[in-house]
Amino acid sequence: MHAIGFLPPDDFAINRRYSFRTIMKNLRNKSVLVVDDDPGMLRAMMKVLAKEGMRVTGLSDPTAVVTTLAESEPRFDLVITDLRMPTFSGRGVLALASALPKLPVIIITAFGGAQVEAQALQLGAFAFLEKPVAAAELVGVVRRAIEASPIREV
Repeated sequence: MHAIGFLPPDDFAINRRYSFRTIMKNLRNKSVLVVDDDPGMLRAMMKVLAKEGMRVTGLSDPTAVVTTLAESEPRFDLVITDLRMPTFSGRGVLALASALPKLPVIIITAFGGAQVEAQALQLGAFAFLEKPVAAAELVGVVRRAIEASPIREV
């Protein structure tokens, strides 16, 4: 007899392998736009996501977001943006991205708080993360955003 809610050991190993393959397939070759005016943070996020098999475009100039989103072909599956940047904020990026149907946006900031998070989520952000962000946390949120997106390929 097996406890309810637990798979037998052999089935568990098969299920775990399947889940890992499915998860990797869900991220592999997905296209993400990362926007951060901090070059070190931008490089770190790009490296983490590229290691997961994602196609990553990084922008340190937030004003370039407009043309990048308009001219990207194929379109991005996800946008990750810093909230506070000179000349163009993460809120501006969020507003631009919301003009594209169903494009998930993850906001990352060092200047957070409950009120800022609530505002970002109310404006349509998929998630809100405070810096510093651990690699595993970033990948986990990106995975959930891709899986929840109605535009993802199955």
